Amino acid sequence: MRAFLALPVTPPAFDQGVRLVERLCESIAGVRWVRPEGLHVTLHFFASLGDDAAATVVDAARAAARDTAPYRAQLGGLGCFPREGDERVLWMGMLQGEAETAALQRATEGALAQQGFPVEQRRFRPHVTLGRPRQRFSDAERRRWAGFAAEALPPFAVEEVRLYRSHPGPGGSRYEVLESVPLGGVSAAR
Repeated sequence: MRAFLALPVTPPAFDQGVRLVERLCESIAGVRWVRPEGLHVTLHFFASLGDDAAATVVDAARAAARDTAPYRAQLGGLGCFPREGDERVLWMGMLQGEAETAALQRATEGALAQQGFPVEQRRFRPHVTLGRPRQRFSDAERRRWAGFAAEALPPFAVEEVRLYRSHPGPGGSRYEVLESVPLGGVSAAR
C-alpha cells in the first residue's frame, strides 16, 4: 500500500486552508488541487508498505513522538518544487514550528532507519502540498499564483503523528487514517 507519516493540519488552520484552496481553484485553472483531507505535513512517504510493516512504522513513529512535546505551528508563504518556471508541486511553507517539525522528522527518520527502512536523501523542507499543475504555468497563471504568495493560515496545535494510507483515484488520492500517535504528554486519539 502507498502510505505516509504526517502531521495533520487542524482547526482553525484547516478551515482557512480549505478556503484558500477553493480561492486558488477559482483563480488558477489546470491544477489538480488537494482535497481537504490532503492538508498535512508529510514526515515520511512509503511508495509501497506491506500491511505487516505498518505496525513497525507505527512503533517507529511512537518512539520519535514520545520525546517530542506538542507545539504550535503556522503555515504561510507559497512556493513550488522544483523551481519557478517548472512548477510541479505547489506548496505552503511554515512560518512557525519549522524547527520542531524538522527535529520530529529527523527523529522519525532515525527510528525508521533502525527498523531497516530507507532514509529520504532529499533535504526535508516542512510544507503542505496544495496542488500539482497538469502542465507548465503560463505567465498569467504564474502571476496569479504569485498573487497568493503572502497568504498565511492561523497557528494550530501539533499534537500527533498520523499514519495515512493513500488510495489513488481519478479525482485525486483519498487518505485513510490508519493510526494516530500522540506526541509526548498528549493522550491517545483515533
